[in-house]
Amino acid sequence: MLFSILIHDEPDSAALRDQHRTAHLDYLKAFDGQTLFAGPFTDDDETADLGSFRLIDFADRAAAEQHIADEPYVTGGVQKRWQVHRWRGALDYTWRDCPRTQGNIQALFHGLDHPDGQAKRAEHRDAHDAYFAEHSDRVMARGPLLDDAGEAAVGSIWLLDLPDLDAGRELLAGDPFHKSGLYQDVIFHRWRFGRVFDRFKV
Repeated sequence: MLFSILIHDEPDSAALRDQHRTAHLDYLKAFDGQTLFAGPFTDDDETADLGSFRLIDFADRAAAEQHIADEPYVTGGVQKRWQVHRWRGALDYTWRDCPRTQGNIQALFHGLDHPDGQAKRAEHRDAHDAYFAEHSDRVMARGPLLDDAGEAAVGSIWLLDLPDLDAGRELLAGDPFHKSGLYQDVIFHRWRFGRVFDRFKV
């Protein structure tokens, strides 16, 4: 099962994050084979990390929760709040070989639906899919967050490759799901790969 895991740093925890960074990176290496994407989300100018995001494969939710419980940033007190959802997405690549445009930045959108989201999704799904087909060059990964049964969509994830954050905000503003008022809880932040690589689009 694929899971979306969004973990928030505690306020004023930058020094603590630095203290546990090596243990955190060593811990994540053990999950490389099942990780689709992973990395921190940050403030707009990337001077401060605000939390961690990953798309990762586990047998069940209990395994995903245990993965978080054993995370050095969690055991070390850097992170105490998280959101875990099943996730559905079709990806042609992972963090290892994902192309991106040289000079671009990356960004994360995480949106949770209002309680009446199913009706809005059904009404606007075709327009939403057509919209993202037009902007596919800016999307590294996207797909719905799901309920625990893996059946009903309860939100959305996008990982974007952009010239700047304003381009991402413009993309969000034009999305038929967003325009319909589907989302009640929206996070949009700069994001970076948890592994450094240089596979750029040409």
